[in-house]
Amino acid sequence: MGQWIVRMGESMLKSKPVRKHFTRVLKNTLISQCRVRDAKVSVHVQGGLMFVNGDEAEKIEDALLHTFGIYAIDPCSDVVAEPEKIAESALAEYGDIEEGVTFAVRCKRHGEKGKWTSQTFAGAIGAAVLERAPQLKVDLSNPDWELRVALFPDRANLLGERIMGPGGLPSGVQGLVLAHLETELDLISAWLIMHRGCRIQAVSGSTQNLESWDPALKSEGEAKKLVTGPGRKHNPEPWGIVGANLNDAPTTVGKEELVKIPLAHLEPLIGWSENEIDELRLQIFN
Repeated sequence: MGQWIVRMGESMLKSKPVRKHFTRVLKNTLISQCRVRDAKVSVHVQGGLMFVNGDEAEKIEDALLHTFGIYAIDPCSDVVAEPEKIAESALAEYGDIEEGVTFAVRCKRHGEKGKWTSQTFAGAIGAAVLERAPQLKVDLSNPDWELRVALFPDRANLLGERIMGPGGLPSGVQGLVLAHLETELDLISAWLIMHRGCRIQAVSGSTQNLESWDPALKSEGEAKKLVTGPGRKHNPEPWGIVGANLNDAPTTVGKEELVKIPLAHLEPLIGWSENEIDELRLQIFN
């Protein structure tokens, strides 16, 4: 079974009620992202971290990499919270060590303070590693190998190589935006709006190239389960429209003249250089 510790980034900067809402939306979106990839996960939140477990590691990592609101993903394994046990597990995972390889221990303590601080626990692990592999050298600035540990009051996790998520805000927390999706630049513009927590609804073109980023675009069934906007609605009114060129876009939405809703015209690529757009293109479509 795969295990991951997920850091939620920007959502954690919000007020307590907003943070609680964003965290719930992110959790539900991640579970939905896994469902549309035919993977099952268990997810629980503790102290600002999201813990994810599941069997389909490749599918789950793909879901994590395409879920807005996730800042970083740390694959992990459970270890006994004892420096000697952690040193043994880490060395076994690393394999053969050549003479002169440098290392550093990075430890982050979470929860209530116990007998260890982050620094003292890291130091004890480092000493235990050197006892078992004296050919290693300590280099805290630029090591060949970083031994990363998350320490909790009742356990520890040995962390693998960190994977960076897309960041941004969880899908839907900022409401619904209409989207023209006729060109690649339209798709990139829509992705930027999705990155800021908006759900999109195509008024032209296809959402196919954006479906991996929001399960509500991939599956009508999942769309009915997910909420959109601060009002947590299943069928919200759009508040804006996005596209690379909105000269002919409508300015209002609504069937009745008395309930016409003004639409904000969103053109998020204004000010972006060609090189920056190329980097976005690689992130979105690869």
